[in-house]
Amino acid sequence: MGKRVEPHDFVERLQFTEGIKHDKALFDHLVAAVPSGRAIRKATEAADKHGTDYWIDRNGLPPISVDFKNRGICPIKEFGSDDACIETTSVYRGPIKEPWLDEYREQVGWTLNMKKRTDLLVYTWPKETQRRFWILYFPFLCEASRRHWKKWAEEYRERPAPNPSYVTLSIFVPRIVIASAIRELTNGAVD
Repeated sequence: MGKRVEPHDFVERLQFTEGIKHDKALFDHLVAAVPSGRAIRKATEAADKHGTDYWIDRNGLPPISVDFKNRGICPIKEFGSDDACIETTSVYRGPIKEPWLDEYREQVGWTLNMKKRTDLLVYTWPKETQRRFWILYFPFLCEASRRHWKKWAEEYRERPAPNPSYVTLSIFVPRIVIASAIRELTNGAVD
């Protein structure tokens, strides 16, 4: 295992938000995984600002919104951790040190944003000559993250990604922990 470094820098942040060219096989898989899926197409710039990178068109049904979050490194290889990014704060303009103060959190992070127009979120990571992927139903990821982010911040730390006049705060949470939090919402019994 290599030396532990911050999980991303500004260059990786750009890749993470703007995307990496995906193999046709991943797009084909997404279309095949969605019932009645027939094609995938790039979203407009306006749709992208609301959380849609691509649309999966379906036969006789409304399209599905897909957002990609691409990591430029493999966290398993680099850090020995199979984690995914939970962005808590998109814009933080306060002291650049822990603890991160709530009064300087100006814009909620994409993961906690209840207004984000996304149906499916696709995380990707490099793996040799391919990319690993994890497809999640975004509303469940959002709600699970909203319920657990403070606990996750204590356990895994919020990490800053510098931008020209602010920082973005994210937590790199093990995927198994995220999946468990989503299971709390999707599995159980009620009286």
